[in-house]
Amino acid sequence: MNFNLKLLTIVLFSFLFLQPSLSFADDSIDTIQFSLVITSADEINLTAFKQVEKGLNSYEAITQLVTVGVKETSFGPQIMSLGGIEAIGNTYWALYVNGLMSMVGAQDVILLKDTFIRLNMEAF
Repeated sequence: MNFNLKLLTIVLFSFLFLQPSLSFADDSIDTIQFSLVITSADEINLTAFKQVEKGLNSYEAITQLVTVGVKETSFGPQIMSLGGIEAIGNTYWALYVNGLMSMVGAQDVILLKDTFIRLNMEAF
């Protein structure tokens, strides 16, 4: 009886005090807040928010929220239409990242923190 009590005490002691030292792999994915605004005069005015995986490029995040038509170029995909609204003639979809016009394409904008993307139909 005394031996069983000691054994039970050891098992309970190890269960209570040793278990917190066990670590399990963290399967959670880091996400960021992605905000998207698409505007084109009277044709489209879309605002969307989504939690996306940190490190995703903005092109992939945009395609998760709206239908995108692209033309493949040597620089990467060029956005030609958004939500069925096509850039034709002397118009194009201008990309703004956190309020500033982007100097790179959507595929090269990596989302590492909460990001505001605006795509606006503009003429050149």
